[in-house]
Amino acid sequence: MTEKQKRINEILTQKKAKLEYQGKSKDVYALSNGNVLLVFGDSITGTDGKEDPGGNTNIGTKAGLGAKNLEVSTLLYALIGKKLGIPTQNVNADLKNNMLEATRVETLGKGAKFKIGDKTIVGEGLEFISRNKAWGSFLRRHLEARKGAELTDKDGAPLVEVSIKNDEAGDPFFTREQYIKNGCVSEQDFDKATHYTKQITKLLTDTFAKADMELIDMKVEFGKDRKGKILLSDEISPGSMRVLSQGKEMTKDEIYTRLMEHMNIKKRFLTNGIEKGRANATTSISSNGK
Repeated sequence: MTEKQKRINEILTQKKAKLEYQGKSKDVYALSNGNVLLVFGDSITGTDGKEDPGGNTNIGTKAGLGAKNLEVSTLLYALIGKKLGIPTQNVNADLKNNMLEATRVETLGKGAKFKIGDKTIVGEGLEFISRNKAWGSFLRRHLEARKGAELTDKDGAPLVEVSIKNDEAGDPFFTREQYIKNGCVSEQDFDKATHYTKQITKLLTDTFAKADMELIDMKVEFGKDRKGKILLSDEISPGSMRVLSQGKEMTKDEIYTRLMEHMNIKKRFLTNGIEKGRANATTSISSNGK
């Protein structure tokens, strides 16, 4: 066990955090104040042994990956909160220890049951996947599509597809009408989450372009808090997006480095008061994560 893992375990003990769920990229703990604690890991997800933002299999680990994912996600959520006013579940990030305290939410679509062939699958929630260009699984499902074909509309909004999270079934896609008919999500909630997804993707597309980065596709999740308010949840990190630079697909490390160094995003947002937890950012970064 590494010194960092020992320190994380000590903090979990101090907080009396109770493990609720172990995921592919992070573990979720319950806190006594009603919030949850997300602990980011270093697992790499992929498809057929290769890194893939849409992959459902752990294909290895990379030291420091969890810390980088948390840092990028925290900063992007701050950007989204500040520029778009979209509420997020983030409460406080401890970058040094890969931890994020977050508002407890019920993920949209969690527990939904769908019949596929002779099997009934149960979903862990819905993933809203936005696509600026045809790539990845879109090409596998649309054989007539040309790789790199534009999928945005006349206003520059991306195509949004929604899958139900179920690793065994390969995160199958269904239509808006099927989700609403199923009863796993209301029409109002589905449309609001879709609208948020388009806003977020447009903002990040424009932001990345300033650093010579082309956002191809990405995925986001939403949940509802105790009062029924929809919050942007989970994470937006290098592992949940596909990005090109000069026509070449960027690795997670390259995305992180470009965002941190070329955009100087960390310094810019910290000096704007995000560290102090400004209300319009809905995110704070603890002092030991500078």
